[in-house]
Amino acid sequence: MSEIDSLRAKVAALEAENARLREGPFVPSTNSVVKAPPPVQPLFDKSAETIGSLFRQIDIDPSRGTLELGGERYVLLRGSALSIDFLDTLVQLYAERGEREALAIARSFLFDIAHTIGIHDARTIHEKLGSRDPLEKLAGGPVHFAYTGWAYVDIKESSNPVPDDTYSLVYDHPWSFEAGSFLRAGRTSEGPACIMNAGYSSGWCEASFGLELTAVEVTCRAAGHDTCSFVMAPPNKINQRVREHFGIDLEARKGSGFFIPTYFERKRAEEEVRNTLERLQSAQAELLRRERLATVGLLVSGVAHEVNTPLGVAVTAAGIIDEEIKKLHERFAQGKLSKRDFEAFFDRAGQASRLAGTNLGRAAEQIAKFKRVSVDHATQDRRRLNLEAHVRETMESLAPVARKAQLEVTVTSAGSLDCVTHPGAISQLLTNFLTNTALHAGAKNVHVEIAREDDGRVRLRYSDDGRGMADDVKAKAFEPFFTTHRHEGTGLGLHIVSSVVNDVLKGKLALETAPGKGVRFDVVFPISDA
Repeated sequence: MSEIDSLRAKVAALEAENARLREGPFVPSTNSVVKAPPPVQPLFDKSAETIGSLFRQIDIDPSRGTLELGGERYVLLRGSALSIDFLDTLVQLYAERGEREALAIARSFLFDIAHTIGIHDARTIHEKLGSRDPLEKLAGGPVHFAYTGWAYVDIKESSNPVPDDTYSLVYDHPWSFEAGSFLRAGRTSEGPACIMNAGYSSGWCEASFGLELTAVEVTCRAAGHDTCSFVMAPPNKINQRVREHFGIDLEARKGSGFFIPTYFERKRAEEEVRNTLERLQSAQAELLRRERLATVGLLVSGVAHEVNTPLGVAVTAAGIIDEEIKKLHERFAQGKLSKRDFEAFFDRAGQASRLAGTNLGRAAEQIAKFKRVSVDHATQDRRRLNLEAHVRETMESLAPVARKAQLEVTVTSAGSLDCVTHPGAISQLLTNFLTNTALHAGAKNVHVEIAREDDGRVRLRYSDDGRGMADDVKAKAFEPFFTTHRHEGTGLGLHIVSSVVNDVLKGKLALETAPGKGVRFDVVFPISDA
C-alpha cells in the first residue's frame, strides 16, 4: 500500500469515527457489542438493538445532577472507586486482621453489592425488553454490561446455559473496568481483581434462570494473564465446572489469594447459625424451666415436710375425737350415760378438736406461703408490694431448706420498702442464693439485708459464712453450666440469678468472696413508687 493509500485509509477511518460520534455517545464502533456462539448470536444482537435505542434516549442535566438513559436514572462512578480505592480502604480498616483476610472481606462486600445490583438491573431490563425465555433474559445482560462500561463479554461455545444444576457459563472480559483500573494505576493483583464483574454477571443470570448462581474469575489481566476469564455455575458445582473447563482446583488456589465468591455459602451459614442459635435458645429455655421446676420441687419437698407434721397431729386428734364419740355411743346404747360421761367427752374431744384446728391452720398457712412464692416464681410481672414483707415471706417458705442444711437465717431491713417491682424475680434470686448455699457452701449462717439507697434504688444483700470461692471459680460463677459439683445441679443457678438481675430487674449484680470467707451478693435495682 502506497503512502497516499495509507493516508486515505486513515482519513476514511477518522471520518467513520467522526460520523459515529456525531450520532451520539452510545454508538458502538463495531457491529457487535457482545460475542456469543454463532447459534445464539442473533439473540444478543437483537437485545443490543433494543438496549442501544434506549441508551440513545439520553438526558443529562448537571444543574439538576441527573443523567437519564431510556427513562431510567443512572449514576456515573469512577471505575477505580469500585476496585482499587475500595479494596485499599477496606485493607486499611481491617489491617489488624492481616492483608489477605482484609482483602477477602473487601472482595466479599464488592461481590455481594454487585450481585444484588445485577439481580435488580436484570428484572428492570427484562421488563423493558419483554423477555420471557431464560436465554432471552440472559442476552440483555452482556449488552447492558457493555453499554454501562463494565466490560465487553465474549461467551464461549463450551457454555451450557440451561435452567438446572448442569448450568455453566464460560466467558471472557477482554476490557474489564476492574482489571483496567489496576493496570492504569501500575498495580498488580494477587488473585482475581474483577470481583464486581463476577457478582453482577451471576446476579443477572440468577434473575434470568431462577437458579442460585455464582461466578469466579479464573484468570485476570491484573494478575498478569492475557485476559479475564470467568466460569459461572451453581455454588455447589462451581469447583467441578472450573476443573472441567480450565483444569484448575479452586480449593488448591485459595492459599495464593485466589477468591471464591461466598455470597450464597455465607447466606446459608448465617441461616444455619441463626437456626443453631434458635435451637440453643430453646434448649436453654427448657433447661431454665427445668432448673426452676427443680427449685420449686425443692420447696415442695420442704413444704411437704413442714405440712406433714401438723397434718399428722391433726389426724391423731381426729382419731381421739372418733374414739370419744364411740365411747359416748356405747354408753348411750347401754343406757348408762351420765353427766360425767358428757364432761369427759367434751374435755378430751374438745382438746383434740382444738389441736386439730390449730395444726390444720398451721398446714394451711404453710401451703398459702408456698402458693404465693410459687406463683411469684412462675411470673415476672410487676405489682405493688411491701418488699420487706415479701422477702421475709420468701425466706419463711425456704425455711425447710434452711433447716435441712442446718442454716440459721436472719433478715434485716431499713427504709420504706413499699414499692412496685417484680416479686417473682426477687423470689427467684433468694431461692437460688439459698439453695446454692444449702447445697454447696458448708455455711452455718445466712443474712439477708434489704434497704433503700439514697438514689431511690434498692439494695438486696445476701451473705453467708461458708467456704467461699477461689478467684478462678469466682470468675466463672455466673457462666451457664459452670459448676464445681458435677453430680449436683445443672450449673445454671447463679446464671439464672445474673439473667434475672440484668433482664428483669434491670439492675446490677456484684459478688464478693474469698476462700474461707463466705460469699456476699449485692443486687442493686430500680423500683417505682408509682
